[in-house]
Amino acid sequence: MPDYPRRIITLIGDSVVGFTNAKDNEIILSQISEKGYNTLKMEELLGIQSKADQKFHEFEVKSGDRIQAMLDLDAKFAEEMNYYANDRKLTFHIFGSEQDRGIRSQLGIDMRLKRSLYGFLEQAQQFYETILKKKEILTRLDEFALTAEKLQERLNGLVALRVLNDIQEAKKGIDAIALKERDESYEELRIAWGKFKTVCLITFEKNQEHLKMLNIRPPAVRTKKPSEPEPPTPPAPPVPPAPPAPPTPPEPPEPPAPPAPPTA
Repeated sequence: MPDYPRRIITLIGDSVVGFTNAKDNEIILSQISEKGYNTLKMEELLGIQSKADQKFHEFEVKSGDRIQAMLDLDAKFAEEMNYYANDRKLTFHIFGSEQDRGIRSQLGIDMRLKRSLYGFLEQAQQFYETILKKKEILTRLDEFALTAEKLQERLNGLVALRVLNDIQEAKKGIDAIALKERDESYEELRIAWGKFKTVCLITFEKNQEHLKMLNIRPPAVRTKKPSEPEPPTPPAPPVPPAPPAPPTPPEPPEPPAPPAPPTA
């Protein structure tokens, strides 16, 4: 939650102004005393604020210590890993023949290089300690400047790496405790400040200046929007006139009667 520290800083700053001004202003104090916020109560609230401020800064310091310990560990890990990877590569080249397969197995260099911290420490320690114990291996490496003194330096580097890891783990534990204390004190102050604000908003509802002195933002006044007149009803569309009826065609004239036949 990236904005969490910012919320704590804002709360610490707002509350110290509000609590202090309420305690020091006789007019304000006299009015909120009726609701239980007398001088003793204000001193109690300032103590809660001071504790939250202290726990916040303690966490920042301890978090910085943890980060630095992690960076120191990472740098030492990279340094020792580089030494071991180069020594391992050289040794594999020297004992690369089939007849030296047993030596490679003793040194652990036939296995994949482990990248995790604990896997590396185990693998590298086996490598250096085995060489120092096996004179025949040490003799063959000596001509490549991988001497007993240098091998011992590598082992000492592994010890230093373990120490840095222990320090980093301890710092992580301390940092977790400080984080818990910071969050608990923040929550206590948040609740106390919320109750104080509620009392002040009710007490000084009609006195905005006092609210400003206490660093409390007055509630926004809701203004009712004027009702807008209803739009006029649009006139009904004109009814188109009915099309004229088609003219009735004239009836055809009756055909003339045929002539009567002649009389015999």
